Amino acid sequence: MVRKAMFAAMAAAFLVSCTAADEQAGGDAAPPAPEPIDAVAAVTDASAAMGADGLESITLSGTAWRVRNGFMQTLNASPPWRDLANERTWDEITNYVKTIDLTQPALRATGDTFASDIFFHAPVEGTYTLNANAESGWGQQMEIWLSPWGFLSGAAANGAQAVSQMMDGNEYSVVTWASPMTSPGGPPYTLTGYINGDGLVERVQTRIQHNLAGDLLVENVYSNYQDVDGVMVPMTIEQQRAGGGLFGVDVAEATPNPENAAELVTPPPAGEGGGRGGGGGRGGAEPPEDLAEELADGVYLITQGYEALAVEFEDYVAIFEGGQSEARGQAVLDEVMRVIPDKEIRYIINSHPHSDHSSGLVPFLRAGITLLTHENNVEFLDMIFSTPRTLLGEETLSPTVEGVGDVMILGEGTPNQLELHHIPNTHSDGALVAYMPEHGILMQADFTLTTPENPFVVELAEQVAELGLEFDQYLGVHASQVPQSQADLMAAAETSAAAIAARDQ
Repeated sequence: MVRKAMFAAMAAAFLVSCTAADEQAGGDAAPPAPEPIDAVAAVTDASAAMGADGLESITLSGTAWRVRNGFMQTLNASPPWRDLANERTWDEITNYVKTIDLTQPALRATGDTFASDIFFHAPVEGTYTLNANAESGWGQQMEIWLSPWGFLSGAAANGAQAVSQMMDGNEYSVVTWASPMTSPGGPPYTLTGYINGDGLVERVQTRIQHNLAGDLLVENVYSNYQDVDGVMVPMTIEQQRAGGGLFGVDVAEATPNPENAAELVTPPPAGEGGGRGGGGGRGGAEPPEDLAEELADGVYLITQGYEALAVEFEDYVAIFEGGQSEARGQAVLDEVMRVIPDKEIRYIINSHPHSDHSSGLVPFLRAGITLLTHENNVEFLDMIFSTPRTLLGEETLSPTVEGVGDVMILGEGTPNQLELHHIPNTHSDGALVAYMPEHGILMQADFTLTTPENPFVVELAEQVAELGLEFDQYLGVHASQVPQSQADLMAAAETSAAAIAARDQ
């Protein structure tokens, strides 16, 4: 499980993660403090051991894998996210080829995919591409410097520092250097590499700004080194983010200094090949006025985006769903404060931890509002939102995150009684729905009635029947164009179940 303490430890100058005590000092003894060493010598020795002297470029080929849907879109909130026994948790990339040219610097990776969508329809063919060069943002350019050879090249050119550190009973040279590229918050991006006693780079770390995860830890882990024409090449590579593996490569062949390196790292002309898209912006157009639609006394649907439900109780307010972005979260918060101006907003309720349903939580946490989420998500979200936000130029949050079990009732016995029910499903094992028995309302996220083959709708309908929930209004964070009811849910579930059964025959 991922621990909040891991992020605190890795926020140190050298991003050193000390997870084991010094074996010679006894079971509970603290490991010895890192000792400064000659960084130039450490980098020079590692470059010699790695065969990196004279290496200008390298091509790796083989097969790769990636976690399906990406970071914070997984079945489980906490890693590990890839389950080898569950083919729905990851996709294979065949014909994978990656070339790194350190002279430009530039990188290009390509591959073929055969993947399903979130509804588990039949897999379809696709392509994987990743392009990076000196003009790229850090999210792409870091892929060059996270490589063992890119890291050593950058360390030699950028005034590295180094310490000797004992980890898991082994001594490492821990080398850190700062990139010339600076973050939106001002500090430069920093890389740290862990070089073992044989001079091999086992791990390289950096951090990148992330609207939810703050200074998000990204690290490449290297193992199974082999000598290829005098260059040491890791045949097993895994990239981890926030402590969990998201992408990996099994290298079958490597070619140091390929003759056509410049060609291999050059993307095709526009329209002939794609690249990895960037993330969405943090801003957005000014929200329209009067977002709130009153459903009952003290019950408001917040519209014009990912919809939210605000419920007023005697001495506080609870909001179900924070929105798809920080701007939307702030708009929801402002609107609820406008229509219910004199009461504390005590709770913001997370429907499930996927990034498009968690991105709006930051304004609520910044305001000191308690986050309610299913207990499966507590540890991960607490860690994510507690991470320093230096690269964003923001203060670190101090979130209060509380877990919901199978059911939690707010305002019990009042007309606005709000029940939070856990609905485990194959989309997220930490999903909650909001149910108001007195008003006949059920609100959900991603159990949308938009496809004839939606397994999540089938799973929700089964649990609604088992729990004996009854409602007239079936509301969605993804709003429907027309009013929907429990009857619509049950009909859609029946249609989906039949379609899935026919498809899988």
